Amino acid sequence: MSHNILILLLGLFLAGLSATGHLAFGATDGQLVFGNGDSSSWSDFFTASLDHGRVYIVSLFVAHLSIWALSSVAEKLNLVDRPDNNRKVHTVAKPLVGGLGIVAGVLVTMVMFFPVDKYLSLIISILMVLIMGAIDDRFDISFKIRLVVQVTATVITMNYFPGMHLLSFGNLFGLGEVYTGMLVIPVTVFCALGVMNAINMIDGLDGLAGTTSLIAFTTFAVLAWINDMGSFMLLSLAFAGALAAFLRFNWYPSRLFMGDAGSMTLGFVLAFFSIELSQKPDGIISPVAVLIVLAVPVTDTVTVMTKRILSGKSPFSPDKTHFHHILRDMGFNHAGVVIIIMSIATLFSLFAIAATVLHIPDYILFGLFASWFVFYFVSSTTRKGLFSGIEWLQRHHVIACTEVLPAGK
Repeated sequence: MSHNILILLLGLFLAGLSATGHLAFGATDGQLVFGNGDSSSWSDFFTASLDHGRVYIVSLFVAHLSIWALSSVAEKLNLVDRPDNNRKVHTVAKPLVGGLGIVAGVLVTMVMFFPVDKYLSLIISILMVLIMGAIDDRFDISFKIRLVVQVTATVITMNYFPGMHLLSFGNLFGLGEVYTGMLVIPVTVFCALGVMNAINMIDGLDGLAGTTSLIAFTTFAVLAWINDMGSFMLLSLAFAGALAAFLRFNWYPSRLFMGDAGSMTLGFVLAFFSIELSQKPDGIISPVAVLIVLAVPVTDTVTVMTKRILSGKSPFSPDKTHFHHILRDMGFNHAGVVIIIMSIATLFSLFAIAATVLHIPDYILFGLFASWFVFYFVSSTTRKGLFSGIEWLQRHHVIACTEVLPAGK
């Protein structure tokens, strides 16, 4: 019941915020002004909220129905994740159809409420990544094939969305803007690939990738509202609705997973949002601010891949050195690990919003992100620092949502 209430409150918050932005952005005949005794302003607000709420509700409903229907035929499609008694933590086979359902919810919503011709290249790219991910879930294809499809999808979107070019990293060092110049295309592709694989790699526990992505999309919705980008606000609303539906099936103990089809597609769209929001001409969203929103998956992925390379392994070789693996080794239960990581991601997201509103300089934000990266890298290597702090909070019952598992489990 509490989960349903949270889903409802999230939808009401995003729809209300989107409606306020819709009016303030000039999409209607006038701006919304509260507190002046004008009942028509409130009437316009509630009308717009209901109108925008349809995006969230339709996406949630279609995603829920799609996931339910696909889960019943997952065995026939052989879209099932079976335990391997090694890296995977689940002990029974589970359908890999969550990602297909999430995208179904979003695409149906886009067809119903968005100008499809404007977003056609994005839709094509999403379908390319989704299909490639589904094939990978089914046949476990080579990372080289995945890489080619991911690069192609990114280039297609870049060709039709002028904002999908990472022209500047912002004033990272206080010495002026750091521009990508002639390297704009390879740098954009590299960063997009980084986010895609970061979300894919963090998908290791029930609810982890789903909640991390939901927090990111909710934050990007707020940042789009601040940045006067109403259409991206509504698109965030659609993804939030679809993810809320998915988490009903994926929260521990899960009934199914999103699979590579879901994690890679979500990563692609989050990369798209990150670049579009931060590269808008005359926009106020810093590239470092969107990086901070994704700080947890990006930092964890870069740390893990760096340690693999330093040990002479492939950066894509599977192991149990991710953030969630370390917390599990420390004795935290499944749901507790997700809530700890989710809480950290939420703090980063709130900080990114506050930093944007307060106009904190890029070099300060980048310094804080770099400090976090070093702190996390050292902590994950020594199992001290951050993890000692988390363990201390658990011992003193500050983290009440976690339990220590009995020895041997």
